Amino acid sequence: MDYTVYLIIHLIGIAALALGLGGMMAGGGNRKLFSILQGIGLLVMLVSGFGLLARLHLGFPHFAMVKLVLWVVIGALPVIFRRLRVPIVAGMAIFLVLVGIMAWLGVMKPVLW
Repeated sequence: MDYTVYLIIHLIGIAALALGLGGMMAGGGNRKLFSILQGIGLLVMLVSGFGLLARLHLGFPHFAMVKLVLWVVIGALPVIFRRLRVPIVAGMAIFLVLVGIMAWLGVMKPVLW
């Protein structure tokens, strides 16, 4: 597949993740639906992200390792927020900062060490 196709699929995964996490944070009766949406978004992001790495012939660079760790943290955010009783505004800020770091790593592809 083309690089652009992988990138669009990756962005769709990010949108699904954001919708799922936002829906869970907002509460309501559809928590299971939003959990499923978050999981699908995470899976789509993972598969398309590795597809992008393969398409660019980068191997598994350091920035990708950091992104993978942040991906796991973002996947665990609902559990962390619920157990620690994090306020919604703080939870949204944490999510945005983590996504911003991941976006910077993906665009800049820095050599970290």
